[in-house]
Amino acid sequence: MSPRGLDDHPAWLREIDASLTVAPAYVLHGNLRDRYLVPGEGGRWTPLDLHPALWDTLRRSGFAAVLRHTPVGLQVLPNEPEATRLVARVTGLNGELNGRPIGPDQLTGVLRAVTSCRDARLALTIDYVSQWRPAGIPPTDAEHAFMQAALAVVHDARPIVVGSQRTSGLFNPLIWLVDRPADLPPWLTGGSEGIRQISVPQPELGARLRLARGLVASMPGGDRLPEEDLENAAARFAERSVGMSLHAMIATTQLALDQSLGPERIDDAVRAYRIGMTENPWAHPELRARIRNGEAVLSAKVKGQRRAVRHALDILIRSNTGMTGAERGGDATGPRGILFFAGPTGVGKTELAKRITHLVFGDENAYVRFDMSEFAADHSEARLIGSPPGYEGHGEGGELTNAVRQRPFCVVLFDEVEKAHPRILDKFLQILSDGRLTDGSGDTVHFGEAIIVFTSNLGVPELRPGEAVPVGAELETAVKKAIEHEFSVTIHRPELLGRIGDNIVVFDYIDPVTAVELAGEFIGNVVRRAAEQHRLELTVSAEVRRDVVELAVADLSKGGRGIGRVVESTLVNPLARALFDLPAGTTAVTVKELVREEGGWFTVKLV
Repeated sequence: MSPRGLDDHPAWLREIDASLTVAPAYVLHGNLRDRYLVPGEGGRWTPLDLHPALWDTLRRSGFAAVLRHTPVGLQVLPNEPEATRLVARVTGLNGELNGRPIGPDQLTGVLRAVTSCRDARLALTIDYVSQWRPAGIPPTDAEHAFMQAALAVVHDARPIVVGSQRTSGLFNPLIWLVDRPADLPPWLTGGSEGIRQISVPQPELGARLRLARGLVASMPGGDRLPEEDLENAAARFAERSVGMSLHAMIATTQLALDQSLGPERIDDAVRAYRIGMTENPWAHPELRARIRNGEAVLSAKVKGQRRAVRHALDILIRSNTGMTGAERGGDATGPRGILFFAGPTGVGKTELAKRITHLVFGDENAYVRFDMSEFAADHSEARLIGSPPGYEGHGEGGELTNAVRQRPFCVVLFDEVEKAHPRILDKFLQILSDGRLTDGSGDTVHFGEAIIVFTSNLGVPELRPGEAVPVGAELETAVKKAIEHEFSVTIHRPELLGRIGDNIVVFDYIDPVTAVELAGEFIGNVVRRAAEQHRLELTVSAEVRRDVVELAVADLSKGGRGIGRVVESTLVNPLARALFDLPAGTTAVTVKELVREEGGWFTVKLV
């Protein structure tokens, strides 16, 4: 147990406290602009900003003050006359302590005064170091000189013994606050063992739960809830806030107050903070009604794939009933659903993703598709998430992150995912595990309301025309085995396969009965298009229909896409030529005969 009562403080503060005997300088990076829970009077937890939390730690070791330097001026903690007078005496500063900024030359003198002081324990923090100069611009001569002085201090500083709190000698430390350690020159951060780098992490579940207990009680109606209900709401808040800072949790509660959302609607409050919407379209009664008829609706458009349709509906039903991730015992943090559609080309994989979108949202604009063959190069990652700072296009965002930010309730399709560069596949790990992705600007985009669909042709045997096609369990086993080998052995991403889990759905080849049905449907589409474009009553004779269907279903190796191509070449092309020469004013016509000419060309005879 810590003699200074720091056992319940964040780990990074305990590390600073424990290393003051050996570290004259620190580089803090990571989650610096958050709140940090420290225990207060009566067992209450108080969320403090970084500098108040740092002061709360250092004062327990006998520190008299912390001097904070920022681009807008100097600040003394604690904000008390005695501390200000002490800092003014040690540094020779007076008016500058009232918020006026000082330059690097004057700051060098302050650094030497603070670190060499022998009669008081002081600390100096240098904040917003990463923003000193624009990206790619080297430091000025004065800034470089200050950093040299800082390195010299690390080598020359000596610990002091002051007061009775700690009898060991402690350094008066210099503390850099940076976005990344690389924002400081490597000769500075790597030049001495006396500079200790400490990462300030995102809050863990325990910290989020402690804060949530106090926050839910302050939400509308929270003071009237039984203790058990408050504890359950706090636990749910802590689980739903994975990836959020404590500052964001406090802001979520403020939003809940503004929207009059009580603890029982904590999910809506978190959703509103993350994506700006309190409504949950997944729970709408209208969606439940559409899902009830979903199998018939989807099967009418995606024929012969009952297994895939039922698996997709299971995901929609889980989302509508709030059962997504129930088996994990906590709240789901990934997307609403994950589907991996595998199987032959032209059998309805992409079409089913579109139809799911229309079923759920009533709007196919909520469907976003990415052809992953376009992302085979390492640098194409920037297209998805945006360029990092200092690179062309920074600030414009990525195609994926922009699309989901603008429409968080959506279906995102990654077509032929095996063709993507492995570095891009790594991005999917974050999406599938945490339901979020950091874009090139450092902003977080949330995928928790999206359905993620992958498609792949892995493991599908190449068939010659007329060759018998594998079906059912035989095809499913071959395809799943190929997928497992690809991710585990070829690209060394078994963890991605683990995130997809049991959501690999293998589509069957189009069977002959379904093929005939599809060919008939395509012919019907041709008739409807003639009516829409030409106000023409078009009839296809039984003989022509039979001939076209027979030709279309002769080779099923290319699936529905291949059937459509045959209908196009045997009927649509010759019909279009005939309509082109049709006398004006014609209102009805029948395709009487289909003629195969030399060279494989087709013509039609109209009456």
